[in-house]
Amino acid sequence: MKFPAALDVPSEIVEVRYNVPFGLNVEPKNNMAVCTKDGPGGEKVGDILRYSSQWTLGLPRGGGVVDTALSFSGSVSWQVSMFDVLKASSWNEVVEALTSNTEDRTDTVVLLFERPVKEVEA
Repeated sequence: MKFPAALDVPSEIVEVRYNVPFGLNVEPKNNMAVCTKDGPGGEKVGDILRYSSQWTLGLPRGGGVVDTALSFSGSVSWQVSMFDVLKASSWNEVVEALTSNTEDRTDTVVLLFERPVKEVEA
């Protein structure tokens, strides 16, 4: 994935994966989801949650004949995508995206955090 940085300082993206169910310490701050406690997956205090895997109900999205037929029949199924946390219109949307990662849909949640890069002293 390629996306613009949210921070005004040099930063890096940190991928964290947890088995479901999972715990996460983030809270809304300055219109961002900020990590409040270091986690066992590698997230650190101050990291910004940028993306989370999200499960939603939708029609098949392929281009094949079977997908087209399923669309006409109204066949709805669970689909996974990456939820852009910065585009959420409310904190509730972020919580819904995170909690959509349930054991009956997946065994792993994928989280992308943005972290400031520490400068190395010479």
